[in-house]
Amino acid sequence: MSNKQPRGEVIHGDIFDVAPGLPQGKAALVYIDPPFFSGRKRSNRSDGPSYDDRWPGGLGEYLAFLRRLLECTQPLLKENGVIALHLDWRAAHHGRIELERLYGPNAFVNEVIWSYRTGGLSRRWLGRKHDSIHIFAAGKDYTFNLTREKSYLAHRYGFSNVEIKEDEHGAYTHTALRDVWEIPALRGNQREYVGYPTQKPLALLNRLVGCFTNPGDLVL
Repeated sequence: MSNKQPRGEVIHGDIFDVAPGLPQGKAALVYIDPPFFSGRKRSNRSDGPSYDDRWPGGLGEYLAFLRRLLECTQPLLKENGVIALHLDWRAAHHGRIELERLYGPNAFVNEVIWSYRTGGLSRRWLGRKHDSIHIFAAGKDYTFNLTREKSYLAHRYGFSNVEIKEDEHGAYTHTALRDVWEIPALRGNQREYVGYPTQKPLALLNRLVGCFTNPGDLVL
């Protein structure tokens, strides 16, 4: 792809039908946001049903699907490409096991915790307000761009040889990005929201792409 004019392509179809026709061994990053084993049928606000996350065969059926999904996307990665599997508390641990089975435990790079504050609370357990993104690399020389984020200060004293900046939220410094990302989930009145259930914010995806790819790389 040209660095001057980035372009994208949207393919609507079943991943198991589409994947064989995609460029093999070319992707620097494959991001997978599969059903979460929620037991629910998800609907698009404007176009009706979007996908069915109910599994009559239970966990065994779901894991067979997840295993097949990861296996069909593995050939898309280039030699040192990175795969990011996005799940939540229901199946994130199973997803990591499947990634270790496929790529090996030493291929693990990060478990990114996406923390958000939307949704209700329960009287029986702590609020489940994060997703897990397991990141594995196909090779040792994967792309990693050290990214920095704003770290807001409770006070200004006690800092030496550190550049302190200020914006509308207060004084801050830049620190190396950690593996806990506090990015607001999308709300229905936001401009980028298109009505698709479980739509992820662009800020989350932009950060992933920025960390693990370079301009001109193929992202799937």
